[in-house]
Amino acid sequence: MPIKDNTLILDGYNLTIEELIQVGNDLSIKVEIDESNWPKIRECRALVDKWANEERCIYGVNTSCGGLVDYLLPRERDNDFQKNLVRAITTQVGKPFEDTLVRTFMIARANSLCRGFSGIKEKNLRIYLDMINKQVFPVVPRKGSLGTSGDLGPLGCIAAVGFGEWKAKFNGKVMPGKEAMDAAGIELMYLNAKEGLSLINGTSAMVGLASQVIQEATITLKSSDIIAAFAIETLMGRFNPFDPIVHEQKYHPGQYATAVNLTNLLKGSKMAIDEVELSYKLQSTLKEHKGVSVAHIPVEDAYSIRCTPQFVGPTKEACARAYEALTRELNSSNDNPLIFTELDTFFHNGHFHGQPISFAMDCLGISMVNIGVVSDRRIDRFMDEAHSTGLPPFLCKEDTGVRMGLMGGQFMTTSLVAENRTLAVPASIQSITSTADFQDIVSFGLIAGRKTRKIVENTNHILSFELLCAAQAADQRDVERLSPSGKIMYDLVRETLGYMDYDKVYIDDMETLKARIESGEFVEKVEKEVGELLIVHEKK
Repeated sequence: MPIKDNTLILDGYNLTIEELIQVGNDLSIKVEIDESNWPKIRECRALVDKWANEERCIYGVNTSCGGLVDYLLPRERDNDFQKNLVRAITTQVGKPFEDTLVRTFMIARANSLCRGFSGIKEKNLRIYLDMINKQVFPVVPRKGSLGTSGDLGPLGCIAAVGFGEWKAKFNGKVMPGKEAMDAAGIELMYLNAKEGLSLINGTSAMVGLASQVIQEATITLKSSDIIAAFAIETLMGRFNPFDPIVHEQKYHPGQYATAVNLTNLLKGSKMAIDEVELSYKLQSTLKEHKGVSVAHIPVEDAYSIRCTPQFVGPTKEACARAYEALTRELNSSNDNPLIFTELDTFFHNGHFHGQPISFAMDCLGISMVNIGVVSDRRIDRFMDEAHSTGLPPFLCKEDTGVRMGLMGGQFMTTSLVAENRTLAVPASIQSITSTADFQDIVSFGLIAGRKTRKIVENTNHILSFELLCAAQAADQRDVERLSPSGKIMYDLVRETLGYMDYDKVYIDDMETLKARIESGEFVEKVEKEVGELLIVHEKK
């Protein structure tokens, strides 16, 4: 649903990842539920109350949960059980997630609940909205979720604050949950049959985290094309292999998009080489020498330059597939059981299972490793005078030997490539049984999301050093020969760090460049020059 009058209206079917992240980060935007949804929400709750009073045997309505599912509970104990359910599963540990990320978890949960299949009371759902809008941020530690009966622990931290327990941040201070709710002027929830289960039994935390990862990965992928083009021209690479007509002959949408981006980014460069012109020059050399001779410039570029579209393209496609999977999950009823008012019945099901999210995040994480790999390989070409077409060793032109130049920066990038490879071990295949063999196959979706987010962060560190190398090489070649996009990137780098004709500790400078990559600043400024950069290209 579009954001209008500084308000996001949820209907359970049309929330986009972009809207979720925008509203998660912009605390001034209010969140409401479409008025047309409330009748179904009320009808669904009325049906649950009817069945609870009839003592129909329904999971989470008048039965216990998990490994105690066979215990039947009297109607008068439903509030005790629903609160105990939340308390029992709220077992997260470790550093808490950022407040804005917790807000995305809550928005995603509200979007699922408002579809009217979960049985939550209107009053409690409105309290949930109040927590979002009045900026009560439950403390949600990031480790401990199985990602199978949904994100029980993370969502339990939120639900516990709703009825006045656990702890939350309000006005910048962490305090007991009841104090936070009182300070915000929000009434506490009273939970009846199934409501505790409805609040916790879904994929909303891993969906919120994965949506943030996709947003961050998209910026990284666009930045990687911009930085690759900057590096390719300062390494005097050829631009002809990126011509879109070439990539029509082996069409993959991510590969084609990357080729289009590189072609547009390299337009106007006087450093990048036209291989047709080079061919004529080498032909004249052959005729002149009348025998075997060695070209002063390689006839073709190394794979880390020439194969950039083929190598990066599959990562973009993995990102696009993750986006599609997460959009479907975000606009779903993902708890158990589901109440179908139109059929006057319920269905026990496994929609809480996070395998689609876990697998999408693992695939994206594995793919993102390669962005760091190809960046590190281009960095290596900057470092090695034998492979840089005339650049000095380690980009150290002045006082070489006494100075070490940029040699040490590659220590960091190579280390992070190795770290990313270890992080790429899939979480989605690590299922371990628990809960007396009741939750016997689990997804670890939140782990997959956390790992992939770290891979994206590490990749941005690697790209920051490649960017620094390209700017250093540009100074040593001739800045005036850069393409328009290369000149933009050169100027942006030089805002952070000047030409290095002396050795210094430049950790803070790389951190600044990495933060600027993550912010999307570089993408925004270059896109104004060359037009929107593609992630994938759908062939007409």
